[in-house]
Amino acid sequence: MSQNSQQKLLALATVAIIALLGLAAFLIYTKVNQDKLIKKQSAELIEETRIKAELEKEYYQALSDLEEMRGNNSELNAMIETQKAELKKQKDRIDGLIKTEKDLQKAREEIAKLKIYVAEVEELRKKNASLQESNAQLTGERDELVLQVQQEKLTNAELTNTTTALATERDQLAEDKETLEKKVDIASSIKVSDIGVKAYKIKSSGKESDSKSAKKIDGIEVCFMTTNNVIVSTGQEMFYVRIINPLGELLAIQDLGSGNFKMNSTGESVQYTQSVELEYKPEPVKGCVNWQPGTAFEPGTYQVEVYNKGFISGKASFVLK
Repeated sequence: MSQNSQQKLLALATVAIIALLGLAAFLIYTKVNQDKLIKKQSAELIEETRIKAELEKEYYQALSDLEEMRGNNSELNAMIETQKAELKKQKDRIDGLIKTEKDLQKAREEIAKLKIYVAEVEELRKKNASLQESNAQLTGERDELVLQVQQEKLTNAELTNTTTALATERDQLAEDKETLEKKVDIASSIKVSDIGVKAYKIKSSGKESDSKSAKKIDGIEVCFMTTNNVIVSTGQEMFYVRIINPLGELLAIQDLGSGNFKMNSTGESVQYTQSVELEYKPEPVKGCVNWQPGTAFEPGTYQVEVYNKGFISGKASFVLK
């Protein structure tokens, strides 16, 4: 065989080897991607199953709680039936989120609302019981007053005037007390300043690298400084941080520290992203929360709200590209 033929044969062998290596690399790459997809789909299926079970548990627990409130009060029983119908609608809506829209986070938020329906009926039951007790007490007082009027006609006018004045004074004192308590609550809330947000990516070395790209970051750190409030004593104070994405959705995952707190002015239960407890002092104290949801962030403007004692303590915003 000539030297020229040997060189051609060697070149063909080299090309064949390179092609086989390329094919092998492609097959390995394809398999890795398929494995990742299978793992992702399995995780989503497990989460979907868990949320469905949670929905069923909360729904039937809510129905059970409603039935336990049933009694002889027709208005309360009618309210219970209405709430049961609302619960069914809510459950069907959540089923739709899980089965068709695959919006598991939204489904979790809606499941949390099931308890609100039961709470409304429970509040009505308490008010009804309180009203019945008040009516019984007033009936007894009325009978006693009638007897006194019959026995002491000469003092009837004075007694009536005194009772009216005392009732008016009592109502005024109760109103003044409520107003004062609200003012004290507002005044005792701690304001915050210097709300700062750092978006970062975690490198392979484990170090954090600042970034403003929504697609590249792994987490968000929100920090703030407390301000001095002369009527608040040194001690533990809880601050609740809400992070709202550009779509108007609250970033919240229960396993990452999310929960609910009550608004002082309205009594409304409000969900928060994360909370931080600080040792409050007259001098500024720094508080931070670190949000790493393990999911992609939306580009756009985010809103940050900080609450203390059920009142807004400070607001800020930041932008991810």
